[in-house]
Amino acid sequence: MKGQGTVRGILVTGNDGHEYLLGFTPGQPIPTPVLSRRQSDGRFEPVADVQEASRLAVRQLGFGGGLIGPGTGPHAFLWSAFTAALKALPVPPSWPTWRP
Repeated sequence: MKGQGTVRGILVTGNDGHEYLLGFTPGQPIPTPVLSRRQSDGRFEPVADVQEASRLAVRQLGFGGGLIGPGTGPHAFLWSAFTAALKALPVPPSWPTWRP
């Protein structure tokens, strides 16, 4: 059976109490990460400036960026935020295996 839904991102509550959505925008050659903040009307509004989105990821979500330098690209902090968010998810239960 194949899933019918589409994963839109990872929902995280920031240190300021706001909800943030780590998602992706379609891009070439690969999708790029985007950080959106929930507005008072319930919509998620993308943070357009990549540097501001990176600062928010560090300050509000507590995700550090690791090493930066030549070749890391403008989305390094957002990529590391995804990595940290995925590591924070609980481990799925493992099913017992039987051997004949």
